[in-house]
Amino acid sequence: MTRGRNECSVELDAAKQPTRRGGRQKLTTKTQIRRLACAEPRAPIGKKFVHKSVSDASHSSHRKNGPIEEWMNNTAELGVRGVRKEFVRDIKGYVPSGSQSAWENDKNFDKNRYEDIRLLDKTRVIIKKAQNGDDYIHASYVKVADNLTYICAQGPLENTVQNFWIMVIQEESKVILQLCQMRENGKEQSAEYFPKNSTTKSYGAVHVHVKEKPTNAVGLKNVTRSKIQATYEGKTQEVLHILYTGWPDHCVADSPAVCCGVRNLVHKNYDKKPVIVHCSAGVGRTGTFVAIEMAVSKLKEKEITSICDLAKCLRDQRMGAIQNDQQYLFIYRMVIEVLMNEDLLTKDLQVINFLKDYEDIIQRKKAERMRKTKN
Repeated sequence: MTRGRNECSVELDAAKQPTRRGGRQKLTTKTQIRRLACAEPRAPIGKKFVHKSVSDASHSSHRKNGPIEEWMNNTAELGVRGVRKEFVRDIKGYVPSGSQSAWENDKNFDKNRYEDIRLLDKTRVIIKKAQNGDDYIHASYVKVADNLTYICAQGPLENTVQNFWIMVIQEESKVILQLCQMRENGKEQSAEYFPKNSTTKSYGAVHVHVKEKPTNAVGLKNVTRSKIQATYEGKTQEVLHILYTGWPDHCVADSPAVCCGVRNLVHKNYDKKPVIVHCSAGVGRTGTFVAIEMAVSKLKEKEITSICDLAKCLRDQRMGAIQNDQQYLFIYRMVIEVLMNEDLLTKDLQVINFLKDYEDIIQRKKAERMRKTKN
């Protein structure tokens, strides 16, 4: 008997890419990079040069953030190709230790969307006040920081919608982040778990009410937001539902800027309660988003950060998180985006070069997918 309904196939292509010589010249020593990033302008002839004070908000953010500077230097030295190879070498085959008895239990097999996406017992969400003793849901706790926890979940199935909402109420979550459409390429990614043609609907013993219908999030393309109330056994929880449809399955988000805006929306509303995030399997887009949060959190805490180590830490909590090398590369891209938006990183030459190389590879991959679709 299989443990899920489908297989979550993943395309991996980093290992197939030939190593190409030449290309853009890169600064390879930290000394050169620091000189470029921190160089002060020369004073015009006849003018007295005045150094900026330490409190000047416009001074180089690199000098304020040693760990951020070091991380960016290491990232630039690794390069886009190095990042993709790092995934294939260190992350692709990484399997955490730990039992998966709930996932292996025959009574739960039809509650798993995919037969190859396993669930660790040690971090799984247990439904405490379940109907008929059914405490199972394919969802995992992932700790990002002391005041930020994510719950990575698969897209609800028709027979798991009730437990999904019981989980929302149990955890007192204020935000649900959905990173997939309900259907993509003719395949279901998530069951409908709140009413669209009416304001109220019951899912088993849970009553769901749409308090505010979906509206476009201001300034964020492909993002809608709505307010939903769920009631179970006399307890009601109100949640902000954020739907971001600009992130195709097994790929990267169309816009890092919009993805950054989505992250900001989450942080404005989560109120230090667990954030529930899901895509289809709850490991690819979902895992990538949470890995971004983990990396940004560490860097802002002034800790030297290895994305590779963080990815393993994430998989220790959500098995199979981050499905391919492009998603792994997107973590680096988004960390840069967030740090620049928060004025913690200067867009110097090494940053510009990395972003250019990133865009080159992503555009090439998009073109390849389009050719395959036409064929």
